[in-house]
Amino acid sequence: MDKTSCNGYPVDLDAAYFGELKASNDILEDGKALQQRAEDDGYIFVRGLIDPDTVLKARREILLKYATVGEIDNIHNDPMDGVLRDSSYITQINLDAFVTSLRTGAHYESVVLHPELLGLFKRILGGAVQPFDFRWPRMMRVGEGCGIHADIPYIGRGTRKVWTSWIPLGDIPLHNGPLIILEGSHKNPLLDGYFSKDAAKEKLGWLERDPVALQQKLGGRWLSTHFRPGDVLCFSGHVVHGALDNNSSQKRCRLSSDTRYQLKDDVKDSRWFGNVANPYGGDYENGRRVFYPGLIASPNGNADLKEEWKPVDEDGRLVLN
Repeated sequence: MDKTSCNGYPVDLDAAYFGELKASNDILEDGKALQQRAEDDGYIFVRGLIDPDTVLKARREILLKYATVGEIDNIHNDPMDGVLRDSSYITQINLDAFVTSLRTGAHYESVVLHPELLGLFKRILGGAVQPFDFRWPRMMRVGEGCGIHADIPYIGRGTRKVWTSWIPLGDIPLHNGPLIILEGSHKNPLLDGYFSKDAAKEKLGWLERDPVALQQKLGGRWLSTHFRPGDVLCFSGHVVHGALDNNSSQKRCRLSSDTRYQLKDDVKDSRWFGNVANPYGGDYENGRRVFYPGLIASPNGNADLKEEWKPVDEDGRLVLN
């Protein structure tokens, strides 16, 4: 049986420490009820919000692109299985152009700009919404995970009322590395100082890697579920979250999407709107960076952001050292 862990640390699945996300399908069209639940829980989870066929078309579009650079095996396996190759040529390509193609694919855009999703955010936020122009499609390789954090220190130079949608681009059981959120963390006063930080300016690393250690400090259960195509998890930028490790014994990569949304008339964080292929380029001395998660574990707890934002050379090629 595949194990359940987070950043290599065991996760306690006892009901006192780990629970199921609460679905909001029963109040999906009730704006006031959604807003109250959003305030109380910090998240809204909906089963089957988007037509699964729409999601699976985006999955195929993205996985075929990963197959072209040798990250996914489409020779011995169906590319839709997302099976990791033993070696790739990711360092030999223009990574900047490749990642831009992932973010702007027509089928992917049909998911993150889906009318049902935009309508849900309109009801949650109480007005017309503006999606960020920058998007975060993400492949988690076997053996990888994600540090625990909240989004607002990374995306909060405009309004602080920013929400994230986490969308599984495929079937994601617990051993395949789904998102986890810490119950009640958006209201925890112990995190007020953390929420006020600017990750890029202050070289902020992960809040924690060990989910049990953080739980002991802050309380609350970790929440997740077996995600299926069409499911959508929306949560406040103040919700602490991470991911379970991808421990698939079948070498199956996890494919998902992070996108951000805010009220249309609220102040925007300019890094994420317009031509934003390199939003962190001006914050670091190492030059151009591209969002490409995984491959390395940063010894400084991701204070340099290299676990997610990789430096590239003048030809857009990945620099790993």
